[in-house]
Amino acid sequence: MSRIVLSALCVLSLQGCDLFQTREPQAPTQSGSARTPPDTPEIVLDNLRSSVQQHSTDNYMRCFVDTTVSGAPPFTFSASGDFQGIFRNWTLEDERRYFLNLGAPVNGSPLLTFLNQQQLNQGASATEYTMDYILFYPHSQPALPKEFRGYMHLFMQTDGQHGWSITRWEDTRTVTDSTWSYLKAHF
Repeated sequence: MSRIVLSALCVLSLQGCDLFQTREPQAPTQSGSARTPPDTPEIVLDNLRSSVQQHSTDNYMRCFVDTTVSGAPPFTFSASGDFQGIFRNWTLEDERRYFLNLGAPVNGSPLLTFLNQQQLNQGASATEYTMDYILFYPHSQPALPKEFRGYMHLFMQTDGQHGWSITRWEDTRTVTDSTWSYLKAHF
């Protein structure tokens, strides 16, 4: 009998707490991510663009091959002009460090534009893209330019788990010395 009374008292005390009432959801503490699962090579390019424009290090790094996956190729970056020596042994960790050192945009929004985009050697699990790019990044270094231009050749593969990713990036100077390699070398 005492169990029934105790149970009844518990039920009555819970009714006053609104324990079973629905409440308004709280707003998220961080803005949403513009990253889309890389089911196609084109999505990798979109993710690269949006990760730079949002300065999202995690999303930026997810555009590149996951070298922890068994059988994945190593990531390679081939730099433009005078910077080839700096990037000879460039790794994904170096890529992450550069992007973190670049810092959040100051006094403006980054913009990455791809021009004259062409897909080459398209296969079921590998492809290449070539394109001109214009990168505007309002970083905090007053002595460095904010706009970078060049020609990029991206090699992409699927890994069977995470979709498409960039395995090799070749950066070439076009009309100016201020390429993406130049930006990386200074950060």
